[in-house]
Amino acid sequence: METAARRTGVERREQIARAVLQIIGEQGLSSLSTATLAKQVGLSSGGLFRHFASFEDILEEAARLAVEMLEATFPEPDLPPIERIRTLGLNRVRLLGGNPGLTWLLMSQQAYLTLPPASVKQLQAVVRRSREFLLSAVRAGVAEGSIRSDVEPQALLVTILGTIHALIGMPGVARGRKRNAGEVMDGMFTMLAPVPTQTGGKIRLDQ
Repeated sequence: METAARRTGVERREQIARAVLQIIGEQGLSSLSTATLAKQVGLSSGGLFRHFASFEDILEEAARLAVEMLEATFPEPDLPPIERIRTLGLNRVRLLGGNPGLTWLLMSQQAYLTLPPASVKQLQAVVRRSREFLLSAVRAGVAEGSIRSDVEPQALLVTILGTIHALIGMPGVARGRKRNAGEVMDGMFTMLAPVPTQTGGKIRLDQ
C-alpha cells in the first residue's frame, strides 16, 4: 500500500507540473496561480500543497520536468554528424512545437526572472549542452567532409539554431506534418553542404 501511495504521489506531482506548462502555454504566465492550477488538476488549492511545500516548489518541479523532456530529445552521440543534427532538430521541433509552455520556459527571458535560481541554472545548462552538442556535430561534419569548411562552425551553428527555432513556431509542423519539417531541414543541409571549390578565407561569425 505504501508503494502504491508513493507512486500516486509521484504521478500527481507530474500532473501538476505538466499543468503549469499547459496553463502558461495556453493562457500566459499571468494566468498561472494557485487557483487556476488547482482547477486544472481537479484539486482544491490546499490539495496542491499536500504534494508540494510551496508554489516555488511547484515551479521547480515544472522546470525539472522540462529539463527531463529536453534531455530525452538528444540522440546518440555516435551517429554520423548530419544525423545528429537532424535528429536533435526534429526531436526539438516535435517537443517544443507542441508544448508552447515548455517553449516559453526555455526561451523567454521572463521565465528566467520568474523561476527559482536553481531552476534557471538547470535550464541554462540544457541550453548550453544543446549548443555544444550541435557545435560538436558541425565540427565533426567539417572534419569528415560532410559539412562545408569555408564557414566557421560557430557561424553555421547560427543557421542551424535559427532553422530549428523557425520550425518550432511554424503552424502545423508540430501537429504531425513531419514532412514539412524534414523538407526544411533538407534545405538547411543543402546550404551546409561542402561547396565544389573553395577560394579565399573562411567566413567568420565576427566579420
